[in-house]
Amino acid sequence: MRNPLSSLSRVRKNLTDHFRNRATPAPAVSVDADHALVQHLNHSRLPTWSQFTYLFRYLKPKEAWVLRIAILFLFGSAAILVGRYINRHWIPEPTIGGTYTEAVMGTPRYLNPVLASSDTDLALTPLLFSGVLRQNPNGEYVNDLAEKVTEAPDGKTVTILLRQNLHWHDGTALTTDDVRFTIETIQNPNVASPRYTLFRGMQVATADDRTVTLTLETASPRLHELLTVGILPAHIWGDIPPASMSTTDYNLKPIGNGPFKFKEFRKKELSGDIRGLTLERFPDAATPALLHTLKIRFVADSEGAVDVLSNGEADGVRLVNTDALARAQKIRGVHFTPLPLPQVVAVFFNLKKALFTEQAVRTALRDVVDPKTVLQTARGDNAQVIVGPVLFGMPGADPNPAVRTADVAGAAKRLDDAGWKLEGEVRKKKDVELRFALTVPDVEEYKAAADGIVNAWKNIGAVATVDVVDPNTLGKEIVKERNFSALLYADRYDGSLDLYPFWHSTQSFDPGLNLTSFYSKDLDEALTNARKANVTAADRAKAYSTVQSIVSREAPAIFLYQPLANLVTKKRISTLETPTILAGGQRFTNATEWYVETHRVWKWSP
Repeated sequence: MRNPLSSLSRVRKNLTDHFRNRATPAPAVSVDADHALVQHLNHSRLPTWSQFTYLFRYLKPKEAWVLRIAILFLFGSAAILVGRYINRHWIPEPTIGGTYTEAVMGTPRYLNPVLASSDTDLALTPLLFSGVLRQNPNGEYVNDLAEKVTEAPDGKTVTILLRQNLHWHDGTALTTDDVRFTIETIQNPNVASPRYTLFRGMQVATADDRTVTLTLETASPRLHELLTVGILPAHIWGDIPPASMSTTDYNLKPIGNGPFKFKEFRKKELSGDIRGLTLERFPDAATPALLHTLKIRFVADSEGAVDVLSNGEADGVRLVNTDALARAQKIRGVHFTPLPLPQVVAVFFNLKKALFTEQAVRTALRDVVDPKTVLQTARGDNAQVIVGPVLFGMPGADPNPAVRTADVAGAAKRLDDAGWKLEGEVRKKKDVELRFALTVPDVEEYKAAADGIVNAWKNIGAVATVDVVDPNTLGKEIVKERNFSALLYADRYDGSLDLYPFWHSTQSFDPGLNLTSFYSKDLDEALTNARKANVTAADRAKAYSTVQSIVSREAPAIFLYQPLANLVTKKRISTLETPTILAGGQRFTNATEWYVETHRVWKWSP
């Protein structure tokens, strides 16, 4: 009988061999087909937001929070980078428009470039009348009405080519006839123009409507300055008799060609005094402005200026007076912009007095005075120390001058070596005492400065008394006659920043402004070279550097400080250029660059 267990063993073996030796069957559907099927179910290769949220179900709580923070950090960083990129390339630029009101001390009388003489008239006239040239805030003379100005090598002949399509505010074309008329009007003695002597001897010839030639008797160092005088419209003024020009209404309701045109005056009801002036942008000007409307609010003094700023009648004012500035600082929401003035406050020694002919005396008196201390006493922080007549911002100025401090021991030794011996409280040399008077105008600022200077001089045995003089008589009785020993005074430079009138030896007598009567051959030569016709900027800087060196070495004066004006504004007003020394002295010199409105533009390369 057959064993059943062996039969079962054989069956199992056969089945095992069968399945082990057979070929592996191919899948019914390929892997690629599976991938295609899955991708077909979702049109995007990226997970959807609902799919992405399933991720947090498979993370531990701590891991989920780390992921959330990382995601927030990623999106935050991306937002910051995008914002920075946009902010870098989406740049605000000045645009035309807006209104600004400036408070101005004084009242206009002649808004006329031929007759203007007061500070107010001289400040406002260039807003209404353009000249052949204009002076930019850096002191450079650039074309205004002129397209091209050609000077002969000898400096005696100038050919001017006017721009095309120039017009007056009334729409009339501006031509060379207007240029000729303006110069001939200034030269007419019946007009009594303050510029009569400057244009005397100049001949004018017009070749066509755009070309005019000026011929001078001698080359003038002030030629470029003369060409900035505003041009008058011949079709308006040509019918007015010369003797009547000062009385016509056109002096206060002008038709000009400048960046702004006259719109209206506002007057006080009872007195009829001019209270305000409104000017509007003239788009066809040779140098157009950015402001749409410029309003002028006239006030009597700096206190009145602070009042109209405080009550909202003005948006800004330029203040020099320290008391008024202190009041302005109490007004909420005001902004202060310091503006250096083209002024030099110094003690001038009269070298016609025997006491000051000795350089050792002048140098010792200078070295014992600390200008920083004087400045703080007189004006607080509203001034900056200077070392000579060449101010920062002028050609040849040292950008990092060494500021002097008081050197009592050194000053005393200098006097000892020069034979000035201390006897009691005063030094003497032979029978001459180091005793004199310091003349100062009756102004608190100068009187405070004088007290500090006199006290410093006492430290080396120099005794000075302070002689206070009425400012109204100072010029006539003291400055004009050089009737002083030492004078605390402020030299005020004009727009040319020319030092010749202040330091050349030929200017030692009135109307010259060389108060010290100091003479140096090298100094005179440098001053003459600096104002030569066609002098280059580099040559002028070199000449003024020499002036600074000589005056500092010889010490004909003690240079103290340069006052600062402050532009006080309640309404933000900006300018295309950084304010310069000229902008401080001539408030509206860069008015065409003022703006209050901006718009953003995209720039790929800012």
